[in-house]
Amino acid sequence: MSILTILIHNIKISRNSSIIRIRRVFVKQIKVGFSLGMVSAVVYMAHVFLGQLLWHEYNPITTDISSLTADGAPHSNFLRVLTTIYGICFLVFVVSLLLNSIKYYHTITIVGYGIMLVMALATTIGYSLFPLTADKAEMNFQNTMHILVTVVVVFTTITSLFILAFGYWKKEKQKNLGLFCLIFGILIFVFGATNPIGIALNLNILGLTERLVIFILQAFVFIWSFLYTFKIKIVS
Repeated sequence: MSILTILIHNIKISRNSSIIRIRRVFVKQIKVGFSLGMVSAVVYMAHVFLGQLLWHEYNPITTDISSLTADGAPHSNFLRVLTTIYGICFLVFVVSLLLNSIKYYHTITIVGYGIMLVMALATTIGYSLFPLTADKAEMNFQNTMHILVTVVVVFTTITSLFILAFGYWKKEKQKNLGLFCLIFGILIFVFGATNPIGIALNLNILGLTERLVIFILQAFVFIWSFLYTFKIKIVS
């Protein structure tokens, strides 16, 4: 065997070893990213319930969640720290799902996670830039942008879940995962519709209807994160 052949053989072995190491690092990082979905859901729920406990006059039935971190709200600075942690964890979680889908899934599923990333960015950046003002009834620039961010978040959440449902069901041949996404998408769509209906009928239950939507979303995030972190197979 010539020296040149030996060198080429060693280069191939070295390259293959490097690829294997990179793959192992990628898998570990992705798994950590998957687990941050559970962390984000727990932190978000903590911010909601701690906010309610710290603000004694707060009514969770009539008052929206965003009021907890509005300008001038009691303990808003502390609660914004929690929502920042939530946002970062949730963003990393969704990015991990997107990278994983690019590696293993079909285009339609990738698109679903891409839209979910838009939702995560809107949630993390949009709400931090445009919290509600002290007078949330005033339609100033900040409050208007907050409402627009909410519209984007709701639309992209529902759209991503329906596209993922189609992707998992038809393309990935994982019907139970597709059905799971579909059920949560429908629930969020239905309960999301109760927000404008409640406002139009002056029912004064915005806090309740908003919580139905948000808590369902956080349940989805926690369960989805759990499934991917521990590689739990759902038989279709």
